Amino acid sequence: MQKILIILLAVFSLASGVLGYLNRGRILSKENDLIAAQSSFTKEKNNRTAAEKKLKDAEEKLAAVNGDEQKNASDLADLRAKAEKATADLAAAQKDLSEKTAELEAKAQQLAELEAKSKKTSQPNASVEGLKKQIEEKQQQIEEKDLLSTSLQNKLKDVEAQLSELRQREAQRRAGAMRNGLEGRILAVNSSWNFVVISLGDRNGVVNNAEMLIKRGSQLIGKIRITSVEPSTSVADIVANSVRSGMSVQPGDTVIYRGPGGEDKP
Repeated sequence: MQKILIILLAVFSLASGVLGYLNRGRILSKENDLIAAQSSFTKEKNNRTAAEKKLKDAEEKLAAVNGDEQKNASDLADLRAKAEKATADLAAAQKDLSEKTAELEAKAQQLAELEAKSKKTSQPNASVEGLKKQIEEKQQQIEEKDLLSTSLQNKLKDVEAQLSELRQREAQRRAGAMRNGLEGRILAVNSSWNFVVISLGDRNGVVNNAEMLIKRGSQLIGKIRITSVEPSTSVADIVANSVRSGMSVQPGDTVIYRGPGGEDKP
């Protein structure tokens, strides 16, 4: 009887051990499943965060582009108004100058006639001195109008030059074109997010998605792609796998535009 009990106890102990082992295996499996689920959840969360950031960046870029268009349209309208006013002011000044010149010529003619008459009669004529004084006043007025006309002409040229530059920048922006050989430098580098800030912006004709070369002296370092354009600076991503092995992009490096698909030999 005791042997049977001992055998039964042994069987129960063995069964308990087997069940414990199997349960432990199930627990470990569940723990691994839980860890995998948590890892998958974290990955999905990170992907969602990255997607939300990209969406936000895209929305900000779109807003910036729309803002640039509105600003350019406003600047263009303002410069056109200034050009029209300068043209009108210049036309008025030139008309006034022509009138003063005609008056001066008429007074000079009258003076010549009076001087000739005075010589014939050998008598002084008070009107001669009065005309001389009037002529001097007209000459002074003409000099002042001439200076005003010159100033307005220079102002009009300046406004027309600004208008032409703005139109050219807007045309380049719309066409996605940049001036070949445009050169600037890197102001800051963010290695964690793989982007840089450069010293060129909208005023220099920089446009989104344009690629520029990074150089240090005569050595080619890599490439950047413009992602955001401000009036005097721009943000650009460092093109993946473009940076040479063993090298890194640094503040002070030169950036240069060589046209679509442009390359420099190392």
